[in-house]
Amino acid sequence: MPDPIKPVRIETRGLRAWFGAKEALHGIDMVFHDREVTAIIGPSGCGKSTFIRCLNRMHELVRGARAEGQVILDDVDVYGKDVDPVLLRRKVGMVFQKPNPFPTMSIRENVLSGLRLTGRLDRSRAEEIVERSLRGAALWDEVKDQLDKGGASLSGGQQQRLCIARSLAVEPEVLLMDEPASALDPIATARIEDLIHELKEQYTIAIVTHSMQQAARVSDRTAFFLMGDLVEVDDTDNIFTSPKDQRTEDYITGKFG
Repeated sequence: MPDPIKPVRIETRGLRAWFGAKEALHGIDMVFHDREVTAIIGPSGCGKSTFIRCLNRMHELVRGARAEGQVILDDVDVYGKDVDPVLLRRKVGMVFQKPNPFPTMSIRENVLSGLRLTGRLDRSRAEEIVERSLRGAALWDEVKDQLDKGGASLSGGQQQRLCIARSLAVEPEVLLMDEPASALDPIATARIEDLIHELKEQYTIAIVTHSMQQAARVSDRTAFFLMGDLVEVDDTDNIFTSPKDQRTEDYITGKFG
């Protein structure tokens, strides 16, 4: 029996994006299912990162950038006039390619920083939140005795997991990951991939990756982007064994990239 299709968590309808006069996304229609990992692959400059940054309105933070269309989360269009982008980014967290812990803050303060910024930190629960978030990011056992140590003093892989803990602390519904392991060594990459498998038990995850092997390892569904278009999206096994579009097959077999 095939697994039942999970509910849709986030959906894009006719999503277009620009940098100035240059159109980067050409009307993307796509769904992300609850508690699944969706990998987004494609050659450099095809719109992968732009697409996921549109999902929590980070794209609009770039000078001259804009987006049109709909991104539906919990039956609400996140581009609606009544939506607060700051609160949206609490629901839809982002982990970037390069680990970016706040260098002047301790490990503890890094985890709590998002809650402080949004004025939602319950001081009486601070230590509980720190432990829960670090456990969620598979980092607690490594740092529990050095929470006052600077976040920037950790290894690259630990810093990335600290950034994931920082995202988890604000209790998001969706996690966006923009090539989260591309700057890491193979051992740290494996830890991040194991963590993604654990996190999907609770979160809907979208991961941009330049590595097709990584996409095959971590994702339930894979979307192939090319020159601002969504060429194909399907179960990951289907994308890598029997893609429907010749362009997808050409890309995954290395004929271009």
